[in-house]
Amino acid sequence: MKSTNRKIREIEGDSLLIGKLPPGCNLCIRGSKMVLFVTGLCGSSCYYCPLSQDKSGRENAFADEMPVIDDADILFEARAIRGEGAGISGGDPLCDLERTLKYISLLKQEFGSGFHLHLYTSQTDVSQKVLNKLHDAGLDEIRFHPQTNDWSGIQRAVDMDMMVGLEVPAIPRKGEDLKKVAKRAEEIGVSFLNINELEASETNFSKLVSMGLRLTNMRSSSIEGSASTAKEVLEWSVHNLQKLSVHFCSAHYKDAIQMRRRLERRLEQTIREFEERDENDPLLILGVIRAVHGSQLDHEQLAKICTILQSQFDVPSDLHNMDETRMRVEVAPWVLEEISEQLKELLRNIKNLEIGIAFEYPTWDRLQTLFNPL
Repeated sequence: MKSTNRKIREIEGDSLLIGKLPPGCNLCIRGSKMVLFVTGLCGSSCYYCPLSQDKSGRENAFADEMPVIDDADILFEARAIRGEGAGISGGDPLCDLERTLKYISLLKQEFGSGFHLHLYTSQTDVSQKVLNKLHDAGLDEIRFHPQTNDWSGIQRAVDMDMMVGLEVPAIPRKGEDLKKVAKRAEEIGVSFLNINELEASETNFSKLVSMGLRLTNMRSSSIEGSASTAKEVLEWSVHNLQKLSVHFCSAHYKDAIQMRRRLERRLEQTIREFEERDENDPLLILGVIRAVHGSQLDHEQLAKICTILQSQFDVPSDLHNMDETRMRVEVAPWVLEEISEQLKELLRNIKNLEIGIAFEYPTWDRLQTLFNPL
């Protein structure tokens, strides 16, 4: 019998919801949830896994886009986005349980019990011992990605009164399989089911194409038929489920809302005195002096450029910076535009040099979207 208070609600970014969003998703909407990638190791081999080659199967950790060298990197990134929580992912974080427990304890100790932590795993048979360790360390929410029919670990987590959910992709034309997952989840007491729109990446695209799948359009990474499959399952859920919250998370939501809001938060916290922000997008604007693509300045050349900026143009120290990670000199864009012609003449002995205005995301890796040569 249909529950009278169950209906599909449209939420931001073309996403849909029956019931309540889990706490972890609420923080993602705010852009305040850091992605803590614990390890690229995983016991599953999902053909639709979007992990990049530099992460998949490797033991490296990342806090958002920042490689984690030590614990301080995690805390820096959490503060850089004014984080209110973290999603612990991989790979499968339970493939490196020791590191996962360490990071959970670190974040709880630093930011307090209110800093919300959720974790993704495909280990649906996870033991009581491991669940106890995760709970005792401070994990708030666990999300399972079922790969087998053994849901004994999911049941154990439910019996512990943990916040338990399932998170799965919407494979086109596999709606009946999703309905069976949803029905079983409700029967054992799972709180929510997140259905993600299937997306293509460099690593999974060939496999998806070989299965007859294709992109929705050339402007999106979403797979055609994924969203309609998810909607079919939600419509079925209204009439056939009583308690399970069901959430369709669209590719558009992840890119246009969740990511954008996290970038906005990071920009506000990390923008430097010599940088400007774009009027429309969460982009930083700065002047850049660097080698052309395929070559690199050395430390001596960077130091020479900084010396000229100070001695010949009286550029104060707070309006320029030597970036030894990217081997470039950064300058206030309004300053560089004014002095660029004279500067080129003074630097004519440095070969393969380019001077211009860069537009970059405020992430650790400073992904550049546009470069205007001066």
